[in-house]
Amino acid sequence: MGEILYFKNEEAREHAEKLLNNSWPEAAFVVMRIGSKSLFVEERIHFGKWDIDVENEKVFYKNEELEISETQWEILAFLMSGEGICFSEPEIAYALDLKESEIQICIADLLKKIETQTGSLIIRKVGERYLFEEVID
Repeated sequence: MGEILYFKNEEAREHAEKLLNNSWPEAAFVVMRIGSKSLFVEERIHFGKWDIDVENEKVFYKNEELEISETQWEILAFLMSGEGICFSEPEIAYALDLKESEIQICIADLLKKIETQTGSLIIRKVGERYLFEEVID
């Protein structure tokens, strides 16, 4: 369960985020804005040293962007949408309408890239399945 905070402007929100990050670095929060149909839209997800810019499909670790392909982003977004749920490669391939062999290569490359550049993983392999988890490091 979470709380919703409203800010007068973007500067006030950014100031609050900096205070939160300095005082409580392990905090996890989602930055949202009101979209074109007056509905809340996820703009960015923050947890620990990770930031995921949903709108621009980018992943940051310690404010450094990790270069990932469009397919890798689709896999990450799919795993994030089922937080706490493990998915097999055939399930991911079916959900994204891609070949299982393509998924296998993309996931392997994504895991290697994330671990090499950050030293931690936000996607964990559990047996033959994959799980997204917020790593607060």
